Amino acid sequence: MLTDTIRKSLLLLTAMLLSSVLHAAPLPDFEASYQLQRGNLRIGTLVIELKTATDGSYQYKSRSWPVRWASWLFKDKLFETSNGHFIDGQVRPDRYHYLRSGGSRKREAILSFDWDNMTVENNVQDSPWKMDIPQGTLDKLVAQLGMMFALSKGKNEVTFNIADGGKLKQYRFKVLGHEALELPAGTFKTVKITKLRKNKKRETYIWCAPELNYLPVRIWQREKDGAIYQSDLESFTLGPEEE
Repeated sequence: MLTDTIRKSLLLLTAMLLSSVLHAAPLPDFEASYQLQRGNLRIGTLVIELKTATDGSYQYKSRSWPVRWASWLFKDKLFETSNGHFIDGQVRPDRYHYLRSGGSRKREAILSFDWDNMTVENNVQDSPWKMDIPQGTLDKLVAQLGMMFALSKGKNEVTFNIADGGKLKQYRFKVLGHEALELPAGTFKTVKITKLRKNKKRETYIWCAPELNYLPVRIWQREKDGAIYQSDLESFTLGPEEE
């Protein structure tokens, strides 16, 4: 018969192993850089970065800025971060920060998710709000990771609840097919998806590469005013693996 000490040790080991499975990061750390274009003109650079820890926590960052020649016309600098945890292969954000600066339309938002009370709150003084949220709600940045997870599981259509601006919005994506793309970062076989919208004047198409864990390698968007923007992957680097 097992002694109480051995039995407790086995129970502790089992709990630790179960925790490591539940909180294991479903994606490796990475950094990706994109060239931003309006029409045929390059206007900026976008960099996204994922960092994870052994306790299942993550930090996902996105920052973009104009190239020098275009800075007189496109002045906005955008910085976003999402901090949270991976739990049972799902994303659970805890804090989201959005900051737009450099131009005339400065804006900041800081969202705090309270999963015990199922609420999210914006802590910025000039526009505070608080609302109830359902399980699985994401911030608009980490929805990118949610989309990558959904594609890796073979889903052809997915809907995310997004906390944004004091409202619960729905982001809906649908797989359209497969294409091969030649990009500055190389040639990739991709899954092409579209963001389903009620406003038909806006269109969004996203190409995701299975070999990069379904990372978006191209994003194409037409705005309501007819302006066309495109982001193409320039470089991709995997981060160091945890010891």
